[in-house]
Amino acid sequence: MSFLTPRLFALAKLINEDDIVADIGTDHAYLPIYLAKDRKAKKIYATDISEGPLNTAINNIRSFGVENIIETKLADGIEWTKNNKFVINTCIISGVGSNTMLNILSNDNKNIDSYIFCTNTSLEKIREWSKNKKYFIESETLVEDNEIIYEIIKVNKFAGKRVKNKKDQYFGPWLRRENNKMFINKLILEDEKLRNIINQIPKEDKKLKQLIKYKKLINSTLKRGIKLNDKNKN
Repeated sequence: MSFLTPRLFALAKLINEDDIVADIGTDHAYLPIYLAKDRKAKKIYATDISEGPLNTAINNIRSFGVENIIETKLADGIEWTKNNKFVINTCIISGVGSNTMLNILSNDNKNIDSYIFCTNTSLEKIREWSKNKKYFIESETLVEDNEIIYEIIKVNKFAGKRVKNKKDQYFGPWLRRENNKMFINKLILEDEKLRNIINQIPKEDKKLKQLIKYKKLINSTLKRGIKLNDKNKN
């Protein structure tokens, strides 16, 4: 389906066959439509907080003839999943920042088995949340879409890697061990961005110490990553 972006394709790959899926903030419902047409999911709930986008989603779903697989809901976040009649294998939360994700996750409940998160900002807070909940990181990947690097992680309540330390929390237990070229490039961009911010912050600002500490963490991870890449080339 040509309307799917590289980011949406990457999200679709993380859905298991016969999953019951919830797409939170579905917008045009392109991802649910793809999952339904390709028979990648058994049932999909496409939700949005606003009537306008949801009506657009409904029209698109009808146009593709998949209304038997996709059910739309006008809903704010995941509170509706607390009803025990719902069982969600995978809940997708994409296109919003970490703070909004955390607000949505305040309604986390036993009816949801796993989450997929995607953003072009840091997912450090989501990994910290996963650690505090004693959940696992099932997988992590980076994808470039329209010259923007997106980070995608799947949090599973039952299996995967634990977030054990600060480096896992900031950079991901899978990503920093896989250490691919996109991961290195992302760290370089983050380092440059942080250096510019630090240079503009007054010395008396309380945030400065924390930012310098984070920059040192990036530098040590970056040096190790480059060193490992050079070693593998040889």
